[in-house]
Amino acid sequence: MRAYLFYSMLKTISKQLGLNLNKSHNQRVGIVFAILLCLICGSGCNHTPSPEKPQLSDEFYENLLISFTARDYRLVKEGLQKITEAGIDDKRTLYLGAMLALIERDQEKAVLNLKAALAIDPEYAEAHNTLGTIYMQQKQFATAETEFIEASNNALYQTPEKAYHNLGNLYQQQNKKEQAKNCYFKALELNRDYFPSYYELSRLYFDIDKLEFAAQEIEKARQLSPEHPGVWLQIGKIKNAQQKTALAIEAFKQVIKLQPRGSFADQANKELNLLTGSH
Repeated sequence: MRAYLFYSMLKTISKQLGLNLNKSHNQRVGIVFAILLCLICGSGCNHTPSPEKPQLSDEFYENLLISFTARDYRLVKEGLQKITEAGIDDKRTLYLGAMLALIERDQEKAVLNLKAALAIDPEYAEAHNTLGTIYMQQKQFATAETEFIEASNNALYQTPEKAYHNLGNLYQQQNKKEQAKNCYFKALELNRDYFPSYYELSRLYFDIDKLEFAAQEIEKARQLSPEHPGVWLQIGKIKNAQQKTALAIEAFKQVIKLQPRGSFADQANKELNLLTGSH
């Protein structure tokens, strides 16, 4: 659906400009794009065009985010296309275009957008972090590490715990467990409520057979996200390793209750079959 706030804004601006939205579909589309162009330039339609390069208005960007959050990706694409046609270079919309590309599973396009955003602002930490996650998925570990470090070292980055967590995940994938653990600790030092690092710490401790530590960390994760099926899968694995079979079975059944289908449910079913032969 189209974002309600976006449509409300269009109605308000149309009144200010003397436009009528109660027209045919094609007429409404023309009016909407006229308003979009006014918003993109950050000024009213009656304003004399400036010889300076056009800038993206905050209102237009905010409503792109509203549409993206509402999963109205068609409207987001239309907005991004108008920005391109207006000749606007904005790191935020390039990043948004990268997120859209990732949703569509187009990593190549996402990388191009992120690099374009970084060409505008080489210290754009969120772009470095996201670029690192793509490289990590592609097993380009050295390049991913460079991107995560770049993001984590940026003092202006508002969520540096994400970069440290991703760096930890990168090291964990390479079996560099001590380095991974230190990165997760750093992420939690920055944000005590950062669920992903508690979750991954538990998995790390489980892999090295430190079951009590694994149990402590997954309990912290459970308190933050009690209905996450991965949490209960991890609890089940820990209880099973501790030979607490009844509690393990209960945890695996909880996974299936929370997520009847999917990878977590598949793993829980497999564990249950090993423990009981059926569930």
